[in-house]
Amino acid sequence: MSMTQGHIEKLRSQLTGTVLQAGNAGYAQSLTIDNGRINLQPGAVAMCANAQDVATAYKFAVEHEVPFTVRGGGHSAAGYCLNQGGLVINLSSMTGKRLDADRQICWAQTGNRWHDIYIYLQNSNTGFIPIGGGCPTVGIPGFMLGGGLSFVSRSYGLSVDNLVSIDIVTPDGVLRKISADSKSKEEQDLWWACRGGGGGNFGIAVAFELRVHKPKTKTMLVGQLRYPAESAQEVYGFYNEWIQTVPHELAVYGFMGKVALPAHPDTMVNSIGLTPIFNGDPREGMELIAPILKFPNIFIDLYNMTLPDFEIFNGLLTNVGGKQAYIRSGFMPPKAFTAPAITTLTEAMASAPSPDSLLVWTHMGGKIEDVSSKDTAFWHRKAHFLWEVKSIWANDDQFQQNVAWGYALGEAMKPHDVGAYVNYIDPLLSNWKQEYYGDNQARLMQVKKQWDPKGNFTFQQSVDSTFEPAPNNFSPLFRTFVD
Repeated sequence: MSMTQGHIEKLRSQLTGTVLQAGNAGYAQSLTIDNGRINLQPGAVAMCANAQDVATAYKFAVEHEVPFTVRGGGHSAAGYCLNQGGLVINLSSMTGKRLDADRQICWAQTGNRWHDIYIYLQNSNTGFIPIGGGCPTVGIPGFMLGGGLSFVSRSYGLSVDNLVSIDIVTPDGVLRKISADSKSKEEQDLWWACRGGGGGNFGIAVAFELRVHKPKTKTMLVGQLRYPAESAQEVYGFYNEWIQTVPHELAVYGFMGKVALPAHPDTMVNSIGLTPIFNGDPREGMELIAPILKFPNIFIDLYNMTLPDFEIFNGLLTNVGGKQAYIRSGFMPPKAFTAPAITTLTEAMASAPSPDSLLVWTHMGGKIEDVSSKDTAFWHRKAHFLWEVKSIWANDDQFQQNVAWGYALGEAMKPHDVGAYVNYIDPLLSNWKQEYYGDNQARLMQVKKQWDPKGNFTFQQSVDSTFEPAPNNFSPLFRTFVD
């Protein structure tokens, strides 16, 4: 059933927030996401002002059999937060926050982006930090529900390991608070599934309680180290062994892509990189990272700054902005940066059709491994790295070659991977349920059937979807629902 104008006017009258349609001021802005490739035009956008608006908009969509999606921060790698012709439930106006400093808990509505949380906590002058995203424009709901990897996850665990409660509109239209203290088995199952099972599957999260932490020192030693691409085997070969010896307080991420030469900023060269973040005394941090400073470099930039400042400063480097992108990912086990893996990555990056494309990886381990893979829906606890390639290009006519390149890189890395990350959801990934959820997928299906028996929250790669991409068919990149 499609939405009539009468239906939309009725919804408009029921909301505290507003309903936007094509031609209304703010409509186009409400659909802006961090991927210019996505050009889906919903029939209406419900700009929800509170949790009751979310429940009302959701029940409207179900009653009128209107396809709907939920937009938080607008960083869905596949654009699944939007749809064509249906209703978008937009949370971006819901940015309430409260800090309980005594309990070290921050309550935040799910329209917040990490940038909002960082600034809010900095302004509290408490020194607290959340276990949040390295990209400051990412919204908190999708990030959290998929697991949530932070620069300090090695010190404090995943975002979901620091989640105290969720306020969520469940598929029956009821607003509930779920937590480890939930009494019923059904709500305990839902609590389990929402910690790593991915966004859009089990309801609409409207607020979180997040445990916040005070780092060991007010500022951290952080940096951006860039080396010539031809040094990859030497630098990453050393890194592969050395990184197994560092303490939990040190994380060293990776980078591959073009950088400007410091003395010739108009000259871009292929580079490889490392990004250290040390949660502790900077003098100790300097001693720890000394071994990776010895290699000939393009530049080494080291800073002492608060983690939120670094996340805002560093994270914007990976934004797609108004350009177009296709994203793939892979979890890697300890010591996975072998000579063949390094060769695969460097050869792929050297042949990238677009100079804007880049590859980064997250350094895992530490506290992430202290939780069993079965204790939350996040399966990949034993992985030590998560690579993510962003194939980024400017114009429509460059789509085919850039997607094919990113896809081929992902396929070539499969011998070195142990799965993929649901937060970098990939419509072209084969066997995607196993890749995302490992042995947790059966329980996730049970929870899905239990809470969403009518399939109201079903989309192309929802937990209950039977979709499987066909080789050499890029059409799944242009839709949210299976036709």
